[in-house]
Amino acid sequence: MTFQLSRRSFIVGAVNAVELAVVAHAAPLGATGAKVRMTTGLRATSHSIAWIGTEAGVFRKHGVDASFPRLEVGGPETSAGFRRGDWEFAQTGTLPVAESKLQGGDAVILLRNTTLDQVGLFIMTRPEFTSLGELAGRRIGVLVPPHSGQSSMIAQVTLEKAGVSAVYVSLGTYRNIYEALAAAEVDAGILPIDFRFLGQRHGWNSFETVSFNVPSIFATTRRMIASDRDLVLRVVRGFVETIHLFKTCPDVVAPLLQRYLKFDDRRAVDALCRFYAPLFPTVPRPDVSGMQVLREALVSRYPAARQLQEPDIVDSSIIDEVEQSGFIRQLYAGG
Repeated sequence: MTFQLSRRSFIVGAVNAVELAVVAHAAPLGATGAKVRMTTGLRATSHSIAWIGTEAGVFRKHGVDASFPRLEVGGPETSAGFRRGDWEFAQTGTLPVAESKLQGGDAVILLRNTTLDQVGLFIMTRPEFTSLGELAGRRIGVLVPPHSGQSSMIAQVTLEKAGVSAVYVSLGTYRNIYEALAAAEVDAGILPIDFRFLGQRHGWNSFETVSFNVPSIFATTRRMIASDRDLVLRVVRGFVETIHLFKTCPDVVAPLLQRYLKFDDRRAVDALCRFYAPLFPTVPRPDVSGMQVLREALVSRYPAARQLQEPDIVDSSIIDEVEQSGFIRQLYAGG
């Protein structure tokens, strides 16, 4: 029996194959879709989903042409950028969103990044410091001053619970903290597990931080939801599908994550993929159980923080709608 492939069938099949290759390998493709701008507070695996989804072509599948004017801007700057109109979406911390609300801004949490509140954050020290208590009066590398950044606040509270009063040095990025610690310009620093893997080569010690139930998150603004709810829904679908990609296609994700983190060590990146895959939630619904921690952290500068409640900074209706549509169920069923 002879099978003859029509020219039209061949072209359609070829186009479908190209589209699959684009999603799998992030081949360049003319962007078609609504333009949105995104940013990240940090360059860490926990903040990588939106960037990976953009590079892998996942957002384009949903009619979203995403770009990143800047990366790794820090938590306070993510909120400031919302107010200036520099971007419409950001992976950042809960604290900057809460502070934005208290300053009269309209940033709002759509999703949480991981199932844990501050996954993989450690106080890392040079080899000679074998306990947190030895850091009294020492220089500690943080991203921003502790009163204005989530991970910096976590570092300060962790050390205070160990009875330590220290000097906090704002260095802007985790890479800067890592390099300052390697150069002995600081005695310790707060770093995510991403850099813990690299720090092992230096013989550094690592200490877990306190848990606050204040997660890192994916945010937009209430005005964005009001002006184009359909676009926000498409962005959230793209984010959720990128989580699925991270969980199921490590060979696709690892080289993208390596570029995002700017790591030379591929083995460390592969380890990060394995570590984070189960921690990115299938349904990344926001959950800020540590509201009291937020209120206590902010009330000295914002008396109105005493009345701050989770609905003031969270909109779960978008992820609820995406889940109720059956999109996530079909995604994980292979549909």
